[in-house]
Formats: sequence, structure tokens, C-alpha cells
Amino acid sequence: MTSRSSKAFTLLEVLIALAILSTAIVFIFRSFTSSLSSAKFSQDITLACFFAESKIWELQEEQRVKAEPLAGQQGSEKMQGKDFKWSYQAKKVGSANLVYLEFIISWQENLREKEYSIEFDTYLLGQLI
Repeated sequence: MTSRSSKAFTLLEVLIALAILSTAIVFIFRSFTSSLSSAKFSQDITLACFFAESKIWELQEEQRVKAEPLAGQQGSEKMQGKDFKWSYQAKKVGSANLVYLEFIISWQENLREKEYSIEFDTYLLGQLI
């Protein structure tokens, strides 16, 4: 005859299995939450890059139309619920007809209350003065 204890799980085995399962579920939810926040941060960086690219194209068109050199400016705009602050400095490069543009865009992250910034360096073709 087989004893009853060999066919069934003991309370200790069930508790250990439940503890392992609950620990695994907690780690899965933490990693899921972490990946969601990383995806949101990546989305913010992508949005900031699109905004900066758009602003740089505007500056390039402005430089093409105007006969005066670009002056540094700053401002802020709201895009898809996120407040972006931007600034740029333009410097003429040597005797060449190039303008060095340093563009900085920053925003505040709600969860961490940290400010992030992205710097872009590019050259624009300047007008002959």
C-alpha cells in the first residue's frame, strides 16, 4: 500500500511554490513597468529630435531668405503635452560661407524631476555678406 503523503503535496511544498511564483510575478511586473518608462523616455527623445530638426530647418530657411547673420535665440514650445525649451547660438566659421549652429533642447521629466538636454551641432550655408 502506498501512503497518502506520497501522492499529495504537503503544505510546505505549496507555500514554497507559491513564494517562488509570487517572486517571479513581482519581477515580471517590475520589468514591464521599467520597459514602459524606458519606452516613454525614448518617445520623448524622439519627439525632441523631431522638434529640433524642424527648428533647424526653419533657421536654415530663414538664413537663406535674410541677408543678415543669424543671432542666438531661445524660446519654449509645447508639443504633444511636453514643454520643450530650446536655444541656439550661431557662429560664422572663418572666411568660409558657413555658419556653425549649436542647438540645445531640454525638457523636464515628470517622474524624476530631472532636466534632460540634447545638443546638436551642424553647419549651415550662410549668405554672402
